[in-house]
Amino acid sequence: MKTLALFFIFILCGTFLFSQENTEDKPEDSSKYPVYRGCDKESTNKALEECSKEKIMNFIKMSFDIDMASRVMPLEQSTQFLLEFTINTKGKIENVNAKANHRATAIEAIKVAKRLPRFKEPGTQDGVAVNTPFSLLMTLYFQ
Repeated sequence: MKTLALFFIFILCGTFLFSQENTEDKPEDSSKYPVYRGCDKESTNKALEECSKEKIMNFIKMSFDIDMASRVMPLEQSTQFLLEFTINTKGKIENVNAKANHRATAIEAIKVAKRLPRFKEPGTQDGVAVNTPFSLLMTLYFQ
């Protein structure tokens, strides 16, 4: 009985010792999302991400060769592709990769992504510019 009581006391004390919250002030997350042209650099990271994605999607929609897509896929009315790239420490696009159902769509997506303008500011972490991975799933509809 003493062993059982000692065991419960040990478990109870261990739980109290290791379950205490750390009350020290945690440093604020000092990472910053890359700033695309036309986005406000004073915005929050979430707002910068949304703005950047919207501006990049608009650029791709305007620059994508819809005639090529309709020639390659005459029976389809839309195409979907995943575009992945890295924003380097200078705000330029590199390591562009695209995945699509049709090879021609992937090649066109890569061409368009390489023509993206340079970002106003690269992504930073602790005040130092870092390479930032970026991925975007897009569906383009055409007639």
